[in-house]
Amino acid sequence: MTIHQDARVYASLLDPDQAVRHPLASGRGAWLQLVAGAATVNGTALATGDGAAIENEAALEIRASEPTELLLFDLA
Repeated sequence: MTIHQDARVYASLLDPDQAVRHPLASGRGAWLQLVAGAATVNGTALATGDGAAIENEAALEIRASEPTELLLFDLA
């Protein structure tokens, strides 16, 4: 799929208590969309259907509290 933007798109399936870390380069932000489940992102709780715009962070730590499916958009 072509999106005509400087973006990287990631998908992840996490088990409860499983975590992933995603570094963000200087000048980049992110959009995180929880498709299903529940997780914390840098300590902030999100549930199914929630989205989060993230700026001015060096990295994201995403930790699932139940089976979780998510999309992460790393954006310039």
